[in-house]
Amino acid sequence: MLSNKQSMRSLVSFLVTWSFLVLTVTGLVLYIVPQGRVAYWIHWSLAGMEKEQWGWVHMMFGGVFIITGVAHLYFNWKPFKAFLAARVSGHLELKREVFVATGLTVAIFVVSALDLPPASWIIDLNDDIKASWVTSPELEPPFGHAELVTLAALARRMQFDLDAAMQSLAKNGVRFEGKTDTLETIARRNEMTPMAVYALIQGAETVRQPAAQFAGLSAEEVEARLAGSGLGRKSLGTLCAELGVAEDVALARLRAAGINAVIEDKTKAIAETHGLEPIDLALLLLAVDR
Repeated sequence: MLSNKQSMRSLVSFLVTWSFLVLTVTGLVLYIVPQGRVAYWIHWSLAGMEKEQWGWVHMMFGGVFIITGVAHLYFNWKPFKAFLAARVSGHLELKREVFVATGLTVAIFVVSALDLPPASWIIDLNDDIKASWVTSPELEPPFGHAELVTLAALARRMQFDLDAAMQSLAKNGVRFEGKTDTLETIARRNEMTPMAVYALIQGAETVRQPAAQFAGLSAEEVEARLAGSGLGRKSLGTLCAELGVAEDVALARLRAAGINAVIEDKTKAIAETHGLEPIDLALLLLAVDR
């Protein structure tokens, strides 16, 4: 269909342009979407596409952009070579802009890799936007990728009665095959979200309250239970609610450890200020020693 080199050159040029536009849109979408654990938990979507699908499109067009970029250079090699030859014949007089552009590129790379301003401001804004989707504790999964865990494994990890949870699902008309079904499988089968399925499980009377869930656990057990739950991005108030620790008690325990904070502070910020990890703060709030 494309019978000559000019047609191929035009095709490549359009592909480069459209790929750039698609990458711009998907890049912006992926910048503002909730964190993966939240997006998968609530089946977040935009324009009928979920986070994973936006990621697939972004990845594929990244490849298309690279391939067509190379092809674009190939088809325009002669003009490019002539440009270089002209520079060489003119003793390769590089303009100041070349050095400025190179310097900026290196600087942006370094500040991004080291999380320094102004790159850190953009990264922090990204975290804030993603965290803003979580307007209530229910929107956070109990741990990372909880939607991929079977009912039986979830019952063991969260310490609730499996039979009571399954009865609660059946009572609410939720179709599932058994305890080996994952929350994601059940959610897709019933056109629900994993969050909604888990809410029905939490509705069972035998589910333990937050404070009881952590009672008597060792530091290693607490850390395992909180792994993948995005501790650093939670506010101190949200963490208190999830741990079942009263806010005034939490603040008193932190003050006793020489940490001054307010409920609105992010866990990560508090921890970094005092040379700690977010999990260390959680253990302090629970009064659990390592």
